Amino acid sequence: MASKADTAALIKQANGTEIDPNKYTQANLTALLPLAQKGDTDRAEFDAKLAEFDKSIADAAASAVTLQVKPLERPITVRVNDAMAEYGGEFTDPESRSTIGKDAVTVESTGFVAEKLRSRELIEER
Repeated sequence: MASKADTAALIKQANGTEIDPNKYTQANLTALLPLAQKGDTDRAEFDAKLAEFDKSIADAAASAVTLQVKPLERPITVRVNDAMAEYGGEFTDPESRSTIGKDAVTVESTGFVAEKLRSRELIEER
């Protein structure tokens, strides 16, 4: 079996198109080779297949990009429960860096805050 570099070299030899072997899979290059060997008579078919592979590579790269999105949830007002407030207990949210103690504060609704609300260590003030 020929390497990707060898297949890319054969494509260049067949129709003059220089292809980066690292950009495409061996299957892509193998599919392009017979089209390239047809020469300029069927160049449109080769170009269409190459464009199809380029589009799929671009689509894969675009889907791999992750967007950092702020939480859509509303800010909430919370404080520590009464038992913790008695001895001065407080939490610092590792995500938002907000300190939550006996006095109610408005904070972002993060995973940390949600967990503390579920465990009843925090109380939501309305």
